[in-house]
Amino acid sequence: MNYSFFRKNAEKVRQAMQKEGIDVLILTHQQKYSYVAGTFHNDFNLGNCLFVWAKEEPTLLVSLAEMGRLMTEGYIKDIRFWMPAYAGIEPISFLDTVVTILRERECHNKVIAVEMPSIAYLMYDHLAKNLPDATIVDGEKMINDVMMKKDEEELALIRRACGIADAGTSKILENVRVGVTEAELIGHAELEMRRLGASYYYTPNQCLFTSQMGYGDHLPTDRILVNGDRIYYDLHPVWDEYRTDSFRTLAFGKQSKDYMKMVDFIRPVIEELNGMFVPGASTKEIEKWYISRLAEGGYPDFGSVPLGHGIGTGHLPPTFCHDDDYILEENVMIVPCAHIYDFKTNCGVFALEYVVCVKPGKAEVFTKYPLDLITIE
Repeated sequence: MNYSFFRKNAEKVRQAMQKEGIDVLILTHQQKYSYVAGTFHNDFNLGNCLFVWAKEEPTLLVSLAEMGRLMTEGYIKDIRFWMPAYAGIEPISFLDTVVTILRERECHNKVIAVEMPSIAYLMYDHLAKNLPDATIVDGEKMINDVMMKKDEEELALIRRACGIADAGTSKILENVRVGVTEAELIGHAELEMRRLGASYYYTPNQCLFTSQMGYGDHLPTDRILVNGDRIYYDLHPVWDEYRTDSFRTLAFGKQSKDYMKMVDFIRPVIEELNGMFVPGASTKEIEKWYISRLAEGGYPDFGSVPLGHGIGTGHLPPTFCHDDDYILEENVMIVPCAHIYDFKTNCGVFALEYVVCVKPGKAEVFTKYPLDLITIE
């Protein structure tokens, strides 16, 4: 991996910190940790974190079990460790070590940024009690703003991740047949994505066979594919810590007239939607338009799923939710989730997740396959 690229990301964050008068930013979430460090955060829910100093190279605090690996992976040289209690070994507290590191850097009365509201309460409370003269601020929006807008190197990594997911789709199409199971079919995709260099899957790849109303996050089972089913699957490969998100709907055999009528309606809506991902557009207004557009066609959306989210080293803003509003900028990456369903006829769900880049005039689509229902005879 080109770790100098992630060092450049760290410098972007430092510049934003200096503008806002922040002395240190503490990162605990995988997507932000990876954006700066370029390394995987395998903490088994025990707790690791990254200190981004305003004028110095970052510091990693990791569990002792991770230290050996991270001494040889990545560019960060200042690595500290903590350890839980094991038989006969004195534990070293994670939270106490966080405070120790901050005091060593004379941050007892400085501005410390954390990820609110997602930071663990125990950590926030420990900082507040042990560093009473420090000013603790929310750094979430600041780093999100940095991470949202991609440079050309980041775009190239995401294109590669999208290509890997598309190759997974190709293997699914090659192996669809009566009798294949959900687990087997998604396994064909996973093997191909690994062959092409996917380092891991940031959330399990999902697959569902059904002819009924249903879709969404579903771990693959030994259910057997039969004629008339729809195949819903979601692929999540990672390439050099950058990610993609590819949800597809396939029709295996003939679908009902009501279902195909719904798909015919959504097809031009997706084209219109892609034309709205341009610099200066409001995510709130785009979502409002989408909901009203479905309602006009007789397919009201009852809020089952958001319209989309950002992507990079994780799921990021901009999010498409009623309470959020982001004004889009060029080279912001978005995963639209175009979805439609009909509770009146109970004919089922059609959904797509694909990757676009905000560009003047119309979004650039990074996903290879047509944004449509793929029908397999």
